[in-house]
Amino acid sequence: MNSSSFSFNFQHYLDAKRSVDDRALNRQVWAMLAQHLAQVSRRPIRILEIGAGIGTMIPRVWEWGLVDQATYLALDIEMANLQYARRWLAHWARQAGITFDATAGSYLFQQGERWLRLDLLAADAVVPGGLPLHLPQFDLLIAHTVLDLVNLEAGLTTLSTCVRSGGWLYLTLNFDGLSLFLPPLSQELDEQVIALYHQSMDERRLHGLPTGGSTAGRALFTTSRALGLEILTAGASDWVVFPHHGRYPAREAYFLECILHFVEESLTRQALLPADLLKKWLTARREQIARGELIFVAHQLDFLLRVP
Repeated sequence: MNSSSFSFNFQHYLDAKRSVDDRALNRQVWAMLAQHLAQVSRRPIRILEIGAGIGTMIPRVWEWGLVDQATYLALDIEMANLQYARRWLAHWARQAGITFDATAGSYLFQQGERWLRLDLLAADAVVPGGLPLHLPQFDLLIAHTVLDLVNLEAGLTTLSTCVRSGGWLYLTLNFDGLSLFLPPLSQELDEQVIALYHQSMDERRLHGLPTGGSTAGRALFTTSRALGLEILTAGASDWVVFPHHGRYPAREAYFLECILHFVEESLTRQALLPADLLKKWLTARREQIARGELIFVAHQLDFLLRVP
């Protein structure tokens, strides 16, 4: 990708990171979740996803065989994400040969005896009063790449009330304090850019409260236990993006351009680094993408929690 042609679009970013997330998700954590759900005698399984974006978790739930019959409520604060999800999921179903019915406001995916009924709703699940009234309690709550953006204690307290006693919270890709851009440029400048980028995460506020920030992953261990949630398992879910023979898989060159966009946006907004130094670093990294050289690693953690 020619960096001069880059134009940031959040929905395209979410689409581009699907292949990165697919590799990153911890399969041991996923397998334990599947094992627990298989023991639920009542069908359908009731699933709530918050911060669902364009719905990329839904094909994983289906294709990776997590459930055979389920109702799925996907919430996101951005209507543009949900509008994209409607088009994208219909396309996915057609490509996968899944019967797809979008009548009556819900989306029904069906293949033989397997089915999933999906509702998409604009809502902010982690603020008081943000959830729709009269929701049932769910068997499973999914928060994918969400909890470093919200206050952990307040967010987990709210989310756990949505899950029945004995149900589960599946919390994925929680950033945990390590970003690597390779090959190195200037060690001093690399370290400065990354430290300031992480600092910008730590200074974020949502509704006046600090968000999970750059060490949300490790903080989930203590915060979960303090709230009485049982940690069933946890494991690394690192983003690792690198070229193959000078080319990136799928749309991962665009994903890398978006990561650099986030760095630029964060450091520019808060004037954390002299503009000439930031421009020098970004230009060099964008040239590495264009040549098929840039490698990016971000350390993250997946969790499976049980509500007492």
